[in-house]
Amino acid sequence: MTHDLVELAEHSIHHVHELIHRVFTDADGTGEASIEPLMQAFADDFSMVGVSAIPLNRWEVEQLFRGAVGARPGVEIGVSDLHTVWQDDETLALSYVETNRLDGTEHSRLSVVILRASLQGVKWVYLHETPLAG
Repeated sequence: MTHDLVELAEHSIHHVHELIHRVFTDADGTGEASIEPLMQAFADDFSMVGVSAIPLNRWEVEQLFRGAVGARPGVEIGVSDLHTVWQDDETLALSYVETNRLDGTEHSRLSVVILRASLQGVKWVYLHETPLAG
């Protein structure tokens, strides 16, 4: 079961970033429609600290995405170097590198996410992002 939960957690990380990509690019007109399934991935008490070092709660994150629909057409978002850092039953901490490419510029961040995973689904509880030097 532990291996299954790690696989579910890793899948959630990729899926959430696919939804974020849809929101930012709105390339196929599904940006706005992607917000609801994106927000469903986050627990009610979700919070994060982004690369700007500003803490955000779930509502603030949703407002950020609502204001970002179509704001970055052409952006590419990649996820790499996924590692399970810690696990206790259904709670996991994973680290990964997220890389954004747009107009020849690349920015990467190291992210650590705490997830609650079960065979019924995965909920993001906390995310901390740290910018990586280019």
